[in-house]
Amino acid sequence: MQLDWHYSWNVVDAAAGLLGWLVVLGLVIFQRQKQETRRPIWKILLVTLAGFFSLSFKIPLFGQIVNIALLPLGLWIAYLLLRKRSWTDYRKFAWIGFAANYVLLVTTLLAGPIYGSLFDRNDPSTYLAHLEKAKLVAIHPSAGEATFEKKLFSSTLAEVKASDMAGTLDWYRESLLEDGTQYQQERFPYALVGAEARWGSGLHASAYLEADGKGLLLATKDRYYYYRSEEPMLRMEVRE
Repeated sequence: MQLDWHYSWNVVDAAAGLLGWLVVLGLVIFQRQKQETRRPIWKILLVTLAGFFSLSFKIPLFGQIVNIALLPLGLWIAYLLLRKRSWTDYRKFAWIGFAANYVLLVTTLLAGPIYGSLFDRNDPSTYLAHLEKAKLVAIHPSAGEATFEKKLFSSTLAEVKASDMAGTLDWYRESLLEDGTQYQQERFPYALVGAEARWGSGLHASAYLEADGKGLLLATKDRYYYYRSEEPMLRMEVRE
């Protein structure tokens, strides 16, 4: 039941990173304008980038994992290389490079709530926003005849509700093993492939549908979501 992961672009993180580096570039330009003897811009940028490298550690902060820079390793290296020549002209640029770690930290923290306001990770339509290329695939021999209809699926998807995950996740993990006791129960015999997440969200989820067509399991890279609807999300064949 494992499907390939696809790369998606996180527009909020990209914008936050771009904003952070623009701020750093602005500081570099401002500092260079203050120099009496202006050094070559390529050397200034090189020293700034060297200053960016640091010994850092990761911590959870406001629901995100962020890097906190501690020791300015790149700045020390730049100092050792330039101390007998022109360190005084480049020193502030090396510190700007080190400060860039905290500029990017701030923009990353700002990106978190902005991202949350634009993309709801608990809403299945975030992961299944574009269904133009979506198709239903039977992934177990016991799957009955079912047809995917975009209009029906979209209307039902808007009405689904998050359901109790108790037992569902254990079933999913055990069903991956052919010798597992759940392997023959084929609870989710259908996979929905080709659906795309909302543009710019950077999200992707493998989607599986329950045998009755009313259950939806979304498997992301770090967690699972389970939803139920009152009506089938697929056009199910009526068995006599």
